Amino acid sequence: MYMKLFSTAMAVIGSLIISLGLVLQKRGVAWFRHTNKNSAEYKLLRNIWFIGFVLNNLLSIFYYFALKGLSASVVGAMMGLNIIFSALFSRLILKEHLSKTIITLSLILVFFIALANLTSAEETTTAVPAAFEIYLFFILPFCITTLAQLLKKTAIIKGELYAILFAASAGSLEGFIIILIKALQASKGSNPLLYFSSPYLYFYILASVSLIMFMQVAYSHGRMTRTGPVLWAMQILYPVIISYISFKTQFIPLQTTAFAGIILCIILIQFKKT
Repeated sequence: MYMKLFSTAMAVIGSLIISLGLVLQKRGVAWFRHTNKNSAEYKLLRNIWFIGFVLNNLLSIFYYFALKGLSASVVGAMMGLNIIFSALFSRLILKEHLSKTIITLSLILVFFIALANLTSAEETTTAVPAAFEIYLFFILPFCITTLAQLLKKTAIIKGELYAILFAASAGSLEGFIIILIKALQASKGSNPLLYFSSPYLYFYILASVSLIMFMQVAYSHGRMTRTGPVLWAMQILYPVIISYISFKTQFIPLQTTAFAGIILCIILIQFKKT
């Protein structure tokens, strides 16, 4: 019981940290396009972006401890708190408008996240996933970005749809990191030194670098209020699907309903004009 509470706290704190990191990276992303490299504005934007970068990379520490007492699907679902924390930070830092509808949907989202957590059992043992499944789920987000590039070059898509596809890929990789950490724990135990002998660790590094690149493309071509929710929806949905397939997570109808409610709330928030 205590481990589950501790893991829940780690998931909440991790969600707060990544949300702040995402908003800071959005605030500072213009430094990539800044022409005057010696200006005070350039240096400020660069520093803001790198602070966000550091915060995002601290998240895996919280994932590691969250996964000690919770399933990968529940940890992924709890990352739905990102949309609430990000909305608050966007209001404070980016000065984006926060409507009453968004606030209401956010409260409903909290209810579903709590339901997903309360209907889960404490994680004690986890099945080791089949390697080919992990490889397949790792490759899929890269296939999406490759397709997006091809569609853009042929002028089939443009504007924010291009950004949304990159956000979906970034979210999938972010959610997949949860799966990789869980796979490392399941296959190598709690000794981090053994992780160096697993390909999953190097998948983790590649996924972390790639999702950062994908997020910058998404932020550069789309609004935070559109690309952010897509990223978070995929971050939740991807580990839930993989958990049922690869980790043989127990199917609990009420919990699955909570997962669906979380994703629905995020979609409604995404398409609600603020």
